[in-house]
Amino acid sequence: MLLTGPGSPGVGFRSEVIALVDSASGLVGRSVWTDERGEQVFSELRGQGTAARNRITGTILGGTGRYAGATGDYEFTWQFVMEAEDGAIQGRAVGLKGRVRPGQAGSGAAN
Repeated sequence: MLLTGPGSPGVGFRSEVIALVDSASGLVGRSVWTDERGEQVFSELRGQGTAARNRITGTILGGTGRYAGATGDYEFTWQFVMEAEDGAIQGRAVGLKGRVRPGQAGSGAAN
């Protein structure tokens, strides 16, 4: 994932998610985004997560290094691409938008 545009950090991330999804209660999970330096952003995910309603929202819970103390939220629509034999699912986020607030100065977060 590459964050670009006005006010974005212009940083690429690898994103990994562990989530539970069912048609009755939707999706609940956790995500970790790792940048090219190995620093990470942690978030909680919630959403409908079904084929008919796949809007996902994330709450940023902090991170490591320059992301320590970061808070924020984001949302996107998930497009399922394929499921591998080992159960791993690959897809893409469409319409990703959100806001991130850096942690306090002196906490190791970016200014």
